[in-house]
Amino acid sequence: MVIGAGMGGLTLAQALRRNGIDVAVHERDTDPARTGGYRLHLDHRACAALRRLDPELYQAVLASSAPPRAFSRFAVTDHRMRLLFTEPRDPSRETLLIGRIPLRRLLAHGLHDTLHLGSEFTGHRVNPDGTVTAHFADGGTDRADLLVGADGVGSRVAAALAGRPTSAPSGISGLAGRTALTPAIRPLVPDLLEHGPALAFGPAGIGLFLTLHDPGAEPAVDHAACTAVAPITEPPALIWGLLAPDPAYPGRPRHLDGPELVRTADALLDGWASPVRALIRDADPATAAFFGFHAADPGAPLTPWPAGHATALGDAVHAMPPTGGQAAATAIRDADVLTEELLRARDGESTIPLAVHHYQNRMAGYAADAVRTSVRPLGWVRRMATPAGARAARAALPAIAASARLGRALAGAGRA
Repeated sequence: MVIGAGMGGLTLAQALRRNGIDVAVHERDTDPARTGGYRLHLDHRACAALRRLDPELYQAVLASSAPPRAFSRFAVTDHRMRLLFTEPRDPSRETLLIGRIPLRRLLAHGLHDTLHLGSEFTGHRVNPDGTVTAHFADGGTDRADLLVGADGVGSRVAAALAGRPTSAPSGISGLAGRTALTPAIRPLVPDLLEHGPALAFGPAGIGLFLTLHDPGAEPAVDHAACTAVAPITEPPALIWGLLAPDPAYPGRPRHLDGPELVRTADALLDGWASPVRALIRDADPATAAFFGFHAADPGAPLTPWPAGHATALGDAVHAMPPTGGQAAATAIRDADVLTEELLRARDGESTIPLAVHHYQNRMAGYAADAVRTSVRPLGWVRRMATPAGARAARAALPAIAASARLGRALAGAGRA
């Protein structure tokens, strides 16, 4: 029994179902398309896990993703969009950039009676025979040999197992939205985004993530080849996400409507490059949202409970901010590892508690690393938010950008 139909929960359900293991997914949302978030980055391990689910389903995932050329590098810039440094992507390792809603809808494909929507988990008990009974807000119950909490940040399953919340607010929050790539908007888009996403840093501890999302342009797989599962593509847009220390936001940002959130983002970007501010001001207010970033402690045990007939995966145990682009990929990897261990239990080579024990041990290493990577940019934001950090940033960012330009020029001259 899986609580939560996010990327990890749905991947686990698909994998178990396709290997002949009965599974039920309980999700409080009433529609897989009703979800927050924008675009997800899936690394080569997540891609391999999804490919193993079903080749036809994976074809649709590929056809719904941005073309490979959309991510040849990751750039870091200053607030004037002057390049500071780049990190090339390894072309030998498959990665995908796909909208959160399309991927969730695709992973729900074919689950039918397995997926129980509008089912809100409230608690569970372990029975004397080792099975687990889950309770739901409508008074219903369900019973299974294993309960898996895939219910994200603030997980009720993980909190019950740990006896406490498994993550804490980071002190930094995000404000994000989409700007449609109309003919009038495209000339404002910085050229460097044609090669991949960028993370810009400015004074006062303000950061801004920018990425082009156009899955309909040169898809990795021809839509006509997807005969069993139809792809789901989104219209071309600039996806942006502002990050700032919580005190930088005025009033109560969670209570602001879309137009107010867009105006707040524009105000926080005072002094930034004019085209960037124009891109933010032209965002669709209906897509604007505020997100508080939570993070688990990567130095503490991520699953501080004995292995048994209940466990958790994804943000339920290793919440991380989106600044590392690893949350969805790590949740999918969790599902893949847990499936592998449960198949051994099904085949008599292990038991459910032992399978959970092996899964939790394996997950602890790579998930803690992902959290550390994801929280690192938040440290930069905190340092630049102090008066001394702001002064240092104002002095250093232009110099770093100039040095980067000189280095690229010298490298180009050397090749010539």
